[in-house]
Amino acid sequence: MIGIIVTVDADHLDTIEAVGAALRSHGMRVDQVHDTIGIISGAVDEDDRAELESVAGVQSVETENTVQIPPPDAYPQ
Repeated sequence: MIGIIVTVDADHLDTIEAVGAALRSHGMRVDQVHDTIGIISGAVDEDDRAELESVAGVQSVETENTVQIPPPDAYPQ
């Protein structure tokens, strides 16, 4: 599974919970619904990611990026 961030379009902000339910029915594991900012975060199988873009109310689906910083004593710091 890959971590994703779904942005909900302005017309569906008042029904963001329904958008989250639709995403779940398309295979997404919804971890958090941020109704104030219109973001739903979670994870999905990589093969199912593109299908989420067709869910009503979804403006965009982005893959989470992970940054790993080496410990302070690692070379070359």
